[in-house]
Amino acid sequence: MIFAAALLALGASGLVAQIVLLRELFVIFGGNEFSIGVVLGNWLLLEALGCALAGRLGPGSGNVFRAFVLIQVLFAAALPACLYAARVLRDIAGLMPGEGFGILAMFWSSLLVLACVSMTHGALFALACLMREKLKSGAGAGGFVYGWETLGTLAGGLVLSFLLLPYFHSFKIVLAVSAMNLSVCLFLLKEDLYRGSSVIVAAFTAVLLAGACVGAFGPVADILQKLSVDRQWPGFNVVRYDNSVYGNVTVLRSAEQTVFMTDGVPAVTVPTPDIAFIEELAHFPLLAHAGPEEVMVLGGGAGGLIHEILKHPVRRIDYAELDPLLLRELRQEATELVAGELSDARVSVHPLDARRLVKHTRHRYDVILVGAGRPSSLQANRLFTREFFSLARARLKPGGILAFGLAGSTAAMEENLARLNACVLRTAAGVFVHVRPIPGDWNLFLASDSGLTAALAPEILSRRFGQRRLHTGFITPRHMTFRLEEQWTRMLQGYLSPFAADSGVNSDFTPRAVLYDVAHDNAMFSPRVARFLAWSRTATLPGLAAALLAVFLALLLAHLKGRDLSRAMVPASLCATGFAGMVYNMSIVFAFQAIYGYVYLWIGVLVSVFMAGAAGGNLLLSGGSMNRDKDLRMFLMLEGLLVFFSMILPLVFLRLARFIAPDLLLKAAFVALGLLAGTLTGAQFPVACRLHGRAGALYAWDLLGGWLGAVAGGVILLPVLGLEASCLCVAILKLASQGLCAAVMEPA
Repeated sequence: MIFAAALLALGASGLVAQIVLLRELFVIFGGNEFSIGVVLGNWLLLEALGCALAGRLGPGSGNVFRAFVLIQVLFAAALPACLYAARVLRDIAGLMPGEGFGILAMFWSSLLVLACVSMTHGALFALACLMREKLKSGAGAGGFVYGWETLGTLAGGLVLSFLLLPYFHSFKIVLAVSAMNLSVCLFLLKEDLYRGSSVIVAAFTAVLLAGACVGAFGPVADILQKLSVDRQWPGFNVVRYDNSVYGNVTVLRSAEQTVFMTDGVPAVTVPTPDIAFIEELAHFPLLAHAGPEEVMVLGGGAGGLIHEILKHPVRRIDYAELDPLLLRELRQEATELVAGELSDARVSVHPLDARRLVKHTRHRYDVILVGAGRPSSLQANRLFTREFFSLARARLKPGGILAFGLAGSTAAMEENLARLNACVLRTAAGVFVHVRPIPGDWNLFLASDSGLTAALAPEILSRRFGQRRLHTGFITPRHMTFRLEEQWTRMLQGYLSPFAADSGVNSDFTPRAVLYDVAHDNAMFSPRVARFLAWSRTATLPGLAAALLAVFLALLLAHLKGRDLSRAMVPASLCATGFAGMVYNMSIVFAFQAIYGYVYLWIGVLVSVFMAGAAGGNLLLSGGSMNRDKDLRMFLMLEGLLVFFSMILPLVFLRLARFIAPDLLLKAAFVALGLLAGTLTGAQFPVACRLHGRAGALYAWDLLGGWLGAVAGGVILLPVLGLEASCLCVAILKLASQGLCAAVMEPA
């Protein structure tokens, strides 16, 4: 009973550590979903390493129980230290607000932050398998440990997502988890399971437990929280640091300026915002419209943009901002400008996802402004896709205008930046009859089904500027005339034309704009990664299928020539299953983000239900017989089911994206997909253990496949190929795996 409780605690604490550190690094890395794949991949890689090293011990080793307790103590002590290290990464790297990490920097920094916690957690799994073998001889140790550990993962994920994260900050959570692990250690030391344990180890564990309890329930956690947040933003007075369902909101103050950050990225700056950006985004489209009365603002409205819109003869402004916490902080720290914007009778503030407002509102608008910034994440990208442009077009009145902006250049445009602009321009032009770019260091795009050439004539804009008696701080009729000169349009066309044909179309499930934006950042921060991302863009589904076919034929030929591959096929297939499982997991997370626009809280839920499915599949098949023929047939059948699931998963995503149903039903569908994906991948592990033995080594191969799936799937497959082609790629991989297993593994 104590051993099963220890396994539950092992699973729960591993999931809590993984999600808490992932959320912290997600903020540190600027809210980019690519970081989810990098961090999850590194977690799995380090777990695999720890599992492989600990698995080298044999069940007959006399020090297995001692090693389990000591490593669990190390895990408990390392967890708060790793959280602190994650918080101060920006300070260590010397980064300022708005400055980002390249993907290579994400990889190495997260690898170092996670190393101690992830490796010790992986080692604990292998040692638990050895303990089970020592306690109860025979097969099934791996399945028993895997099942109970995964049930703990499910419990930890649900408790974390719904009971801990909404009410406690990260240091209180991790110190409580450390206390739980240290309590387990004391119970293990007390049992006959661990004879000959030293009093010194027990005393040391008790001291650490007392410290963790005092830290979790006393002032220590709050002190660590404040110290780490202050170091996270050096040179600033941190006024607020809070988390919500939708993300992290931090309020920073320096001299007279206050910056509101969302997931580590500046969202609003007061009292002096980016005047050029705000005034151009507001006045160009509103002056191009003869009588703008109803306006929709999608993100970034507070802090100046709404103020500029209200200078025009508008009757109604619908302003969507995803996170109610950001709106609350804006009101609490409101300047005269922000207070005037949010309290104006013509302004209706909607604390919900911008896409959701566009999709479900019954109103139609003269002008829709996208103020959410660049498409640097899947969340922001949702306002630059073909699906969004179609929704916005349906919400515009005749003659209505959609306006959005992208980074540009009046000197020379880097290739990835040019591809970004070309891709989004092509996407918008595929929906609207007219799309007119206004080039500059910041490119403004106006899209409409009515002619924009006449509407943007400088003399018309100047006349309306005077008629509306606009008082501005930056934009003037002369400035507008200068921005609309034909030379700038020709210059932009020259930059974009070499890439117009092959930059693709940006969509919810094929987020090319995110890939180009990230590659552009890496061209500055990490040129080698930028070159790698440029190479990855050449990947195609037929090319990857051909490569897998070549490997399949080479291995089959080696088998036909007498090479014994039977022993290697089970670990290789399990590695491929780990790859598939992580691609499924990442696909579900990416699809949830693409449909809902927020995944900050739901990362824990989606990972937990996946692990719950894995536990169910494991327990379902862990009690099978030792008949090799039956186990082999079951193994091959599971391979086939994974092929089938990979093929239908993208069809389900497409159906969910178009399906109009209550939120509860759609989210239940995501939960069901996670459970099913986990069940199919988890069911293969106990069967593999019976066919191969050495559960610790197989678990390491499974984790290695998961690492490859997280990194390759999250950084290359999903952004480059999209959800549909990525899942089909996994189907081809598992089909090759099934074919090789059938050919190489002879029945008994």
